[in-house]
Amino acid sequence: MNRLSGLVVLGAALLCGGCKDESAKATSHSKPLPTYTLKHTPDFCGENAYVHCAELCKLGPRPSGSEAYEKQLQYITRHLEQHGWAVRRHSFTSPHGVKMTNLHAMFVKEEAPSSELLLTCHIDTKINVSDDFVGADDGASGAAVLMELARLLSGTEHAHRIELVFFDGEEAVAERMTETDGLYGSKYDVERRGDNLPRYMINLDMVGARNKTIQVPLFDSSPELVDAYLETIKELKLNENKWTITDQEYWDDDRYFREAGVATINLICDFVGSIWWHTPRDNMSRICPKSLQESGMVTQALIQRILNKQ
Repeated sequence: MNRLSGLVVLGAALLCGGCKDESAKATSHSKPLPTYTLKHTPDFCGENAYVHCAELCKLGPRPSGSEAYEKQLQYITRHLEQHGWAVRRHSFTSPHGVKMTNLHAMFVKEEAPSSELLLTCHIDTKINVSDDFVGADDGASGAAVLMELARLLSGTEHAHRIELVFFDGEEAVAERMTETDGLYGSKYDVERRGDNLPRYMINLDMVGARNKTIQVPLFDSSPELVDAYLETIKELKLNENKWTITDQEYWDDDRYFREAGVATINLICDFVGSIWWHTPRDNMSRICPKSLQESGMVTQALIQRILNKQ
């Protein structure tokens, strides 16, 4: 089934989810947060993604190796298995001696070839920020979008060609990422796969904030996928000042896959100079169902553009 035409209509209407005050500054939980329940809809539902994001944040900080991280794995696994995905873990130990676990999901058929496209995010939160740091956007939002996409992709013609990966260890142990500190889960996964790499990868990082600006790193992305992204933004009639490209360089979980020859694209918000990144301000008051919905729509349309060419 080709959902792209339906997504264009939905892009104008945004039938499921919205933000009453998109200009509001997400600094605290001073106002009551909206509550939603999971629903079955034929298209991507930002409210469903919001529910998943909120449930992950209820666990509190989720750094690698923590009890909360394990509960997060269990929550994601239950949802994926409910929709027919076969879930497995790949665990390893970081150079710091911390046990880390990536979560993988495939919609397996006996005749299915190896996955052609990875949909990825990271689910660890930065360690030692504060007891009330929940990483709503930086971690949980990408996972929430992938979980809602898993519901929609379940049983579709492309499902068996896709693998969902929730990376551990994206965050550095030190304050800032370096060549040797950070991206542990994605680096391990590239090494684990050897020559059995996918052809494409779409990575999501910080994709749920109200009034966000997505900046696709131009020189860190495949030209083919950048073109597909720009075509998608026009097709969905999204704000081209909010869905952009940049020459800013980002170190993210697509890095080692790109260096190994995979065509990658990273959907990441502009966080440089922000006052919320890696602080308790990154909580559910930042997150907007409409924003999650737009991110899901763009990702879903990119999947169609990529795989329909194959």
